[in-house]
Amino acid sequence: MQAEVYFSEQPVGKISWLPDAYGVQVKLDCACPADGPALLRCYGETGGGPLLVGLPEPINGRLRLERHLSRETLKAAGCAQTPPKRFYLSDSPRQDRPPSPIRHSEEERPESIKNAAPPPIWTGDEVLDNLLSSGTVQIEIDGSELVLRCPFDPARPFALAPAFVLCTVEKGSAVLRWTKKDTADKAASPSEG
Repeated sequence: MQAEVYFSEQPVGKISWLPDAYGVQVKLDCACPADGPALLRCYGETGGGPLLVGLPEPINGRLRLERHLSRETLKAAGCAQTPPKRFYLSDSPRQDRPPSPIRHSEEERPESIKNAAPPPIWTGDEVLDNLLSSGTVQIEIDGSELVLRCPFDPARPFALAPAFVLCTVEKGSAVLRWTKKDTADKAASPSEG
């Protein structure tokens, strides 16, 4: 598939989107906008969170980019089955994601919410929470830690790759042990007595 790439609502080039067994190969070729910021990134509008396609390189007066996006990256952005609706150049992503729900403290919650099923567990980290909401990563509580898991095969990309330096491998799964800041702060402060 080929699609237009926009800058300031004007078409400036093309992107090719070629699916393969492991994700998508993308190639971008655009004119360098004269009135644009020094660093422009290419994003895709997915209906969920914006997909960062990449940072094009200026070559001979054009912006060019060739890269591979993994299935996990596409799934996390909400475009595993269909490509983004629109591509654009910008120095920061547009927020096309609906606002996150308002979270109430236990005392402020309406009675109907208090009696509802327990809410999902979140880390508070945007990237990790996006992986959790996409279903590519599972989470459980282990004492004061949150334990995130996803399947791991050393020959393939894996969902927790954005945090790979913090992961361990246990029984065919990538595992990330996460201590929420508020939990760590409470544990570190001495109890008043």
